Amino acid sequence: MPDFLTEKRPFKFQFLNAQECLQILTEDQKKEMVQHKTDLEFNAGEIIIKRGIDSNNILYVTEGLVKLEITNGNKIATLTMVKPHSFIGIVCCFAFDKFDFTATALENTKVTLIEMSIFQKFIKNNGEFALNLIKHMSGVANGIFHKITNFSQKNIEGALSLTILEFEEIYSSPKFKLPVNRKELANILGYSKESVINTLSKFNKESIIKVCDKEIEILNHKKLQQISRIG
Repeated sequence: MPDFLTEKRPFKFQFLNAQECLQILTEDQKKEMVQHKTDLEFNAGEIIIKRGIDSNNILYVTEGLVKLEITNGNKIATLTMVKPHSFIGIVCCFAFDKFDFTATALENTKVTLIEMSIFQKFIKNNGEFALNLIKHMSGVANGIFHKITNFSQKNIEGALSLTILEFEEIYSSPKFKLPVNRKELANILGYSKESVINTLSKFNKESIIKVCDKEIEILNHKKLQQISRIG
């Protein structure tokens, strides 16, 4: 049985995470899901989901990090980053017959594909699973709404601070290696590459963080949090 169906993991938020949702399935449903799943691996930079393809599967990240992007007109915007033990774009998967977003691996990533028809069968036949999946999706959507609103009110220093703190949470360490280059980081933030480089340099000179190529170390956590709030 895959770890994500048996392993008990603590979770930080008030709503159930994706793994907790799957653990609500009955033992027979878990076995059926295992029979109808496919495990895939993607290298950093590879597209996992291309906008416009048929949404025949629910995707679950077991390892790695995924960037979720949406397109409005000719503009591409980063919606969120998907961590291990999370569904990819679960709040959008049931809306249309085709995916309306693009998902790209930011680092080497392992993904489990669960057949959509099997997933829908579980929703119909397991009320507790369906209810908790709704709670999970609501929590995910709420987090995305707050993040978008928060970022829209920030200048480059505030947005970069928030993102550095988000990476700290993702990697569970104040010292980590960015999975993106400066241009990609600028695209995530919605600012120019030059603005990102200048702000990273400023934070480095002020000893808020230590920057060495893609290596980031948070030196003054209190100051970084303050900038994230007021920037």
